[in-house]
Amino acid sequence: MSYDFYITPEEYQIAQQNGVSAATLEVRVRSLAWQKERAITTPPHKKHRLGEWVKVAEQNGICYRTLCYRANQLGWDLERAATQPLQDRKAQAECAREKSKVYPIKFLEMAKRNGINYDTFRGRVKAGWTLEDAATRPTMTWREIGLQRKAKHQKSEKRRPQKFSSLSRSLYLQT
Repeated sequence: MSYDFYITPEEYQIAQQNGVSAATLEVRVRSLAWQKERAITTPPHKKHRLGEWVKVAEQNGICYRTLCYRANQLGWDLERAATQPLQDRKAQAECAREKSKVYPIKFLEMAKRNGINYDTFRGRVKAGWTLEDAATRPTMTWREIGLQRKAKHQKSEKRRPQKFSSLSRSLYLQT
């Protein structure tokens, strides 16, 4: 498959109507290897004119690069980008910790209220339990575990064929 680097005058016109300059179109098609249709129809990213907001941001303790990042990368409106205070390290760490949690806090708190250890909750979820069941079903006591194992062992003993009963053994030994 060959790549078509030639851009027709009609394609330049369509791109111009979509707000894409000729230079941008050429870079997209020839350097970035975009498909022509995408290069023509995707409008360029609009950068905000910061102007007087730079002074407002500096008065609020926000550096120029942070203002640019908030406005251009995060898409915040200029007023918010220039006035919202920076987070302190503790608040930032707490926010990151909350976002990195695998399980919703609601279910973790529910499990804690019900006396279910975090590792037990996690093991139950990995075993295929629903979050609600893992957080609400009470844990088994050691006695219940022992009784369950005993019952399971007795079931397996019944299924296992015995080699000799006492009568068949005596008959076997006589022959």
